[in-house]
Amino acid sequence: MTSEKESNIALHLNADYFDFFDLRIEKVLGTGKSGDVVLAIHNTYPGINRAVKRFSLLKEDLQKRNISLERAKKLFYHEVEIVRELEHPNIIRGSNGIVCLEYLAIAMDYCPFGNLADNLKKINSGLINKFFAGVVAGVEYLHSLRIVHGDIKLQNILINERHEPVLGDFGLSYKLPEDVRYVTTAGATMGYFAPEVLNQINSVDPFKCDSYAVGVVLRCLVQRRRPDCTIDYLEELKKSKMEDSLRYFMQTLLCKDPLKRSTMSEVQRTLAKFTPVRYPQELSRKHCLEDTSSCSPHSLPKKKSTEKMSS
Repeated sequence: MTSEKESNIALHLNADYFDFFDLRIEKVLGTGKSGDVVLAIHNTYPGINRAVKRFSLLKEDLQKRNISLERAKKLFYHEVEIVRELEHPNIIRGSNGIVCLEYLAIAMDYCPFGNLADNLKKINSGLINKFFAGVVAGVEYLHSLRIVHGDIKLQNILINERHEPVLGDFGLSYKLPEDVRYVTTAGATMGYFAPEVLNQINSVDPFKCDSYAVGVVLRCLVQRRRPDCTIDYLEELKKSKMEDSLRYFMQTLLCKDPLKRSTMSEVQRTLAKFTPVRYPQELSRKHCLEDTSSCSPHSLPKKKSTEKMSS
């Protein structure tokens, strides 16, 4: 039985989502424990495309994930309730929840250039500041709404058609009540855990844990290497050459003392003091990525039609 709240949060269909909206699955973009993400393209208007995150409700799939049907639905509605209210240039757009007979789905804008993990070796060093500023802006927006992302990492930062970073995957996000400051744990991916989480301190500031994860992302962009939980990032920083501004941000975000670690609003205010660098609205792949062999022009949406699909 669907509650009124659930009906308002997601679109409920007695049909297959892809058939209902005349979409075909072009390819699988990624797979995870909870399901897969596919690229869906409209059969009549190829310029209309969506990235669709699917969660199977089939008994055998739920058993593989070791999750009950009720728990799967609860997590789905929780994620949709968060993302449907978000509106920011550095947050994935167009997220809609869909409930079908055999699966749950979240349809969102398609980011043709993948995520930061896919492009870590290709990102032009001159654009590190742009990507960092975009990630900070997106996370600061979440924190201003008291929303903790909970799983900031390279794979969850997508690159849209304008070569701008956008935060995605809000499956572990939550809104912290005004009267709550600390939680028992935070973070979800090794290499991005704040030191206080690894040290099993009973209460941690989840916003500061997000800040630490942003620092790890910056470190990965600068070093062009994925996170490594065996490395002391601050010791690594001492031996590395980089812009003074990047060094400063890494020091303040990767600070082991959460009380001294910068908040996203503090980082954003500091960024604003630097002379702004103007970037064109749309950058060619040549300027954005040093190696563009994996960025086929065919992966970009073909704007043949201005019609929009409601989903």
